[in-house]
Amino acid sequence: MFEKAIEIRWRDLDAYAHVNQAVYVTYAEEVLDAFFRSRLALEPGHVWDYVAAKTTVEYRAELRQTDVVATGVVTAVKLGTSSVTATIELRRPDGSVAADAESVVVAIDGAGGNSRPLTDGERAALAS
Repeated sequence: MFEKAIEIRWRDLDAYAHVNQAVYVTYAEEVLDAFFRSRLALEPGHVWDYVAAKTTVEYRAELRQTDVVATGVVTAVKLGTSSVTATIELRRPDGSVAADAESVVVAIDGAGGNSRPLTDGERAALAS
């Protein structure tokens, strides 16, 4: 399990003054990317090349700017040949769940964007 705090920004809000539904996906992506950076021990300026294959979101509660910060919690639930399936829970400051997301991403080579198998090192780091 990996956690990251996300500042709720004014630009994230819609006309109803709550975080727009599409921004929940952005929050999930931000937390997932931080998870990969942390687990794969990437140096600043280095990236782990991947593309999203599928993302699903179940919205449970609104987030508002007055919440100030949301917390994203990532758990890697499945490692495929070249894919990683992760769950991302977005929590309100009181700990209640604002959204549950599941994301499937595929590792790609940096040269042409073709999928590539996860290395043994990547598997070990992501499974920990």
